Amino acid sequence: MLCGVILTPCDVSHAQVETESASITVKTASTLPRGYQQGGKDKSETLRILCQKTAETDLFSGSILVAKDGTILFEQGFGFANREWKVPNTPDTRFRLASVSKQFCSMLVMQLIQENKLSLGDVICDHLGYYREDTGTKITIHHLLSHQSGLKDFTASFDYRGSISKTKFGKDEFIQLHCSSDLSHEPGTIYSYCNAGYCILGRIIEKVTGLTYEKNLQDRIFEPLGMTNSGFERSEKVIERFASGYQRGPFSVDRADFIEMDNTPGAAGAIYSTVRDMYLWDRALHTEELLSKSNRELMFTPNQNVPEVEAAGGRAKSVYGYGWQITNRVHPVTNYRVKVISHGGAINGFRAMESRLVDEDAFIIILCNLGDQYGSGDVWNSIVQLNNAIINVVTGQPYRPPAGATVTQDQRLYRLVRDKGADAAIEWFNRAGKKAAWGGSLMAVSNRLLEEGQTQAALTLIERDIEMSPRKTWLLRQAAQAFLDAGQANRAMKYAEMGLSLKPKDERLQSILSEAKKKAEVR
Repeated sequence: MLCGVILTPCDVSHAQVETESASITVKTASTLPRGYQQGGKDKSETLRILCQKTAETDLFSGSILVAKDGTILFEQGFGFANREWKVPNTPDTRFRLASVSKQFCSMLVMQLIQENKLSLGDVICDHLGYYREDTGTKITIHHLLSHQSGLKDFTASFDYRGSISKTKFGKDEFIQLHCSSDLSHEPGTIYSYCNAGYCILGRIIEKVTGLTYEKNLQDRIFEPLGMTNSGFERSEKVIERFASGYQRGPFSVDRADFIEMDNTPGAAGAIYSTVRDMYLWDRALHTEELLSKSNRELMFTPNQNVPEVEAAGGRAKSVYGYGWQITNRVHPVTNYRVKVISHGGAINGFRAMESRLVDEDAFIIILCNLGDQYGSGDVWNSIVQLNNAIINVVTGQPYRPPAGATVTQDQRLYRLVRDKGADAAIEWFNRAGKKAAWGGSLMAVSNRLLEEGQTQAALTLIERDIEMSPRKTWLLRQAAQAFLDAGQANRAMKYAEMGLSLKPKDERLQSILSEAKKKAEVR
């Protein structure tokens, strides 16, 4: 998962920018735009206040480390690593890195290229003989590293959250079933983020070296750098000081859903680490300890020869290198430009954001054990905003502290139903609400109302959801079940039949329809 603000590359030197920006940044608090403030001389204290205020919004729980010129400016844990036992997060707490893991995969690949054991021009079938030839003879290592393979991402599959992510597969079995799709575009023609490509790279690394991906990580990266608190997560493995993952729902914080880490995300996102270990990693990337300068530059150079898909921003030139996103960030007030090499990550119960300001010799790592429910982005947006604010503090620019905790749309709707009824809630939503592109804009509130026995109000909201998204099978399935449970067989039949017209072989809808017909006959 990519993150951060994408901006037009800078065409002037950093030294020029620093000189030109110096006069711009001399502003008093009264001349700054509303919401901005200038950090004090003590950057560590400014960072502490900024991070604490972010934690107080209840949109962040985790650990943060910020370094500048080879010195740690700030490191601290916030919230709980385990909420049940009130165990606090610390700089030594281990978190899932999610897609921040991809940079370690790209490092292993580039090491093997440096050793002449792999080539950027190698195709998948050169190393995975079972892979389908029509696509496997066209997709190269370069395409996989730069997200230009044309493969479809398995995380977008309808069955991903419900079954694929929870099932353990053999490694080659998983690639054959879920990383061998028909192409959405020809390899090398467009950037489209794809976890499947990095799962394939992880397996190629194993085939070339004869060692497990986990062993390669330990031998080639973690042990040489002294990253003793980092590793490859396996779902059955007991990991000391490992944070529990949580999900921020509309009405409470819940434990995150289970995910089988070995296959999905595997090499695309199954590494865990600490903020301190990640700082060791950053320092090594300034040296040739792991990789030569020329090969590191390949990782850190955006592959601008292709455009991006619309979902990635639709820019004319990709900003992705090999396992990293490379952008030039422009401050919205001072126009100060800074080159940022970064990556973000999102997985069940965890969020991560890493930024390397190489020209400034600065490093930021934010690891979080709180995620968003599907379709929401409040926690993610909070981390992106915090990361941007930290960049501004580190570079001496005005920054925006976080706003206080806000009432979510679901909470507002629930209170309206409770105080004024379902019709009032729908009237407000029609006027000021935000529709979910995936459907189910009112489903979270409906589910809570059903749990509390406010059945009729819930069913009223569900029917409004169907009016807005009549072609969402999952929504029709939930609606049919809700009406069936409420004893309204005819309504259940209606929505089951609508769902089956879209997905005729849906076994759950077939079962609901059959049961609804029986109840209707009895009546």
